[in-house]
Amino acid sequence: MSTAIAYSLVGPPGSGKTTQAARLGAALGEVWGAPVLCASVPALLRGDRAVDARLTPRERTRVARVREAAHARADRGELMPAELDRVLMELADRVAGSEPIVLDSVPRGREQARLLLTSGLPVEKLTVFHLRPPGDDPLGFSLRRQLSRAAPTGAGRPTPRDLTRMKRKADVYVEQTLPALAEIARAGAPVADFDASAPIEWVAQEIRDHLARDGALRPLRAVAATGVGPTRQGGEPCV
Repeated sequence: MSTAIAYSLVGPPGSGKTTQAARLGAALGEVWGAPVLCASVPALLRGDRAVDARLTPRERTRVARVREAAHARADRGELMPAELDRVLMELADRVAGSEPIVLDSVPRGREQARLLLTSGLPVEKLTVFHLRPPGDDPLGFSLRRQLSRAAPTGAGRPTPRDLTRMKRKADVYVEQTLPALAEIARAGAPVADFDASAPIEWVAQEIRDHLARDGALRPLRAVAATGVGPTRQGGEPCV
């Protein structure tokens, strides 16, 4: 039986995770009857208003303590400090106890996967949507997508430093995110694949169709109250 009220978008840089997370949150909000929180480590770092409002004073202090180091890592295309992962998992555990939450890029790394699996959020209440790059060249796909999305900003040609950061971010997906996804799947969390190269609208509709088959687009207040949803159907497992 489906009891998932926590959802995550995972994929390589440039795959549209944040866009799809926002659309997923909106779709869930339509049936929940209230805005659904979309949270991520970058949202913690930049002080996103909706996310920050749900943090405890102690959590805000912990984020502030690692903010400088986190910005430096982000500038190099590296994973954020684990302390931000811990804060995010605490927030997800707290929110998902009573309402849906959408997590952007969780798990991004193996440490984040371990924190997720040892948090208070049961894996059966988590569904992961993986925006999988086509073919066998995820690094090339990610670099092309990052470059294409940077072009409309008018910032000019990327510098060698920009290219190095983009490559590191793509490397993280291959070296950290994919093993983390496998770990989450082995623990029993449903992981469904979607084509990251497809048009945004197509992917958004495919995710909505998956949610409808899963029963997640029935009134979510009833699911939260009973802890029981319709039988899960469909979905392409990540192996």
